[in-house]
Amino acid sequence: MKLPKLDDLADEQMVVYEHDPEESLFVVGPPGSGKTSLAVLRAKFLRELDKKLVLVTRNKMLAALAGQLDGEALVAKTMSAFIAKTYYDRFARNVPELSPYVYDWDTIIGDFAAAEVVPTLEHLVIDEGQNLPAGFFRWAVRFGAQTLTIFADEDQTTDSLRASLQDIFDAGMPVPIRLQANHRNTAEIAAVAEHFHRSQVLPPGIVQRRRGGEIPRLVQPRSWEELVALVATRFQNRAQAIGVIVYRRDDVLQVQEKLVGALPPGTRIDAYVNGGKGAAEDIRLLDTGITVLSSESVIGLEFHAVYLQDLDRSLPCNSTEAFRRMYMLCARARDNLTLVDGPFALSASQIADLPGPALLAR
Repeated sequence: MKLPKLDDLADEQMVVYEHDPEESLFVVGPPGSGKTSLAVLRAKFLRELDKKLVLVTRNKMLAALAGQLDGEALVAKTMSAFIAKTYYDRFARNVPELSPYVYDWDTIIGDFAAAEVVPTLEHLVIDEGQNLPAGFFRWAVRFGAQTLTIFADEDQTTDSLRASLQDIFDAGMPVPIRLQANHRNTAEIAAVAEHFHRSQVLPPGIVQRRRGGEIPRLVQPRSWEELVALVATRFQNRAQAIGVIVYRRDDVLQVQEKLVGALPPGTRIDAYVNGGKGAAEDIRLLDTGITVLSSESVIGLEFHAVYLQDLDRSLPCNSTEAFRRMYMLCARARDNLTLVDGPFALSASQIADLPGPALLAR
């Protein structure tokens, strides 16, 4: 993933970039519509106007990517880090929580209101807003910053403490601008992702790329070693940014270890597990190499090729959340998408919920 040049922005994207810096902005759009790139470009534009701002998102990996896209100059934080510091700086005590990382927004808003706080931060740019709680937006509009730019897609939400587009609008944001094009996925990958699109909130993006020649496929490795061999072969044949998405933390680390053993020394093979060793900002997502991570950490990211092993908990798709997770995960791939049935075999009913052979090669 790289930040597009201004000359490369589509007309609908330029409307977002050039929006009045003194007005709040609400942008919605499907996977591949450029929301994260626009969030960073919007932040750069505002910073060039000497605006004091922070970019806020849900997870550390996306915050790290935003900083890397801007050459490390952008202040990008997770929502948890941002609210914890903002509250402590104001009241010299920890932010109220109902449970760890579940914040008591009514109390937080009441404390800021009682203190008659006027925000000094000029602008808050929020990416992947659908994965932040509704209470955060009620607080942010009043006390977080003087103006806000929010990017969201309700159809990609993966968090139980999510906000709907209506929640964000009701917090005091303007009517959203809708991005309509998908600039990321090949037509073949978009078709697989759209198989899981069930929402009436936003339609899938209009695919801008031609057919890529690589049909997404389902593979059935019976061991981690077999999966690692597939990934290593792909990387050796086509040195690209590859994402390997697995479920369990131990599996993330195991796959990384096996890839290190399978590829030449010096190959970038990073792994990220929330709360584990290593910092998200140390993972060079823009460089050629392999990143092993969980579904929760991949939100907002993209890779040339994706190996999606975290299928078991979503298939068969018996809930809106499961459909949304699969839709979001499949859309992470630009050029090549491989769904992984293994090393623990999916059931017949789970396999039946996948696209047919015309879309997903076996």
